[in-house]
Amino acid sequence: PELRSLQEGFNTLAGGIDEVRRTMQARMEEATDRFAHEALHDHLTGLPNRRAFDRALDDAVSNARRLSDQGVLCFIDLDYFKTVNDLGGHAAGDALLCEVSELILQGVRAQDLVCRVGGDEFAVILRACSADDARRLAEGLCEAIAALCFNWENQCFKVSASFGMAVINDTVPDTAAVLKAADAACYAAKHEGRNKVVLCHEACSG
Repeated sequence: PELRSLQEGFNTLAGGIDEVRRTMQARMEEATDRFAHEALHDHLTGLPNRRAFDRALDDAVSNARRLSDQGVLCFIDLDYFKTVNDLGGHAAGDALLCEVSELILQGVRAQDLVCRVGGDEFAVILRACSADDARRLAEGLCEAIAALCFNWENQCFKVSASFGMAVINDTVPDTAAVLKAADAACYAAKHEGRNKVVLCHEACSG
C-alpha cells in the first residue's frame, strides 16, 4: 500500500508538472506571437508599420516582375497636420491619425494594404489595380479627407492630403525605383498646392 500510494503521488506530481509545462509553453507562444505582431504594426493606429510595408512592397515588385501582376503604390502625406499638433497638442494629433487611418481603410478594397510609414505619412499598396482605377480610388480618398471635420475640444480642424502614386508592373527595375517615383509624385502634389493626386507614369520605367 505504501508503494502504491507513493506511485500515485509521483503520478499526480508528474501530471501537475506536465500541466505547468503546457501552460508555460502556451504563454510563451502567445508572447512570441504578440511580439511578432508588435514588431510589424504601428502601436498607435494598429496599421502595419514601415517594416511590414517594406516587406510587402518587395513582394509586390517581385510578383510584378515574375508574374506580370500590376499594382500601384500610393503615398499619402497629410497637409496641415502640424497645425493640429501645435494648437491641439500631441493627443489631438494622435487622435487625428487614428481617425484618418480608419477613413483610409474604409476607402480601399479588401486586398489592399494600408500602412503607417511615418509621423503623418501613410502608404497604400493597391494590388491587382490599374492606374485609372487607382487614380479614382485615390481621388475619392482625397475628397473624403478634405471633407473631414476633426473635432477636438470644441474646435473643428480641417486637413487635407497630398497623394503621390507610382505604378508597379513588370517594367519596374527594383523597389527603390517605385519608392522614388511615388515620393516624387507626392512632392509634386505638395508643390502644386496640396490636396491633390499625382500619378507618376514615367519614373518606374527606370
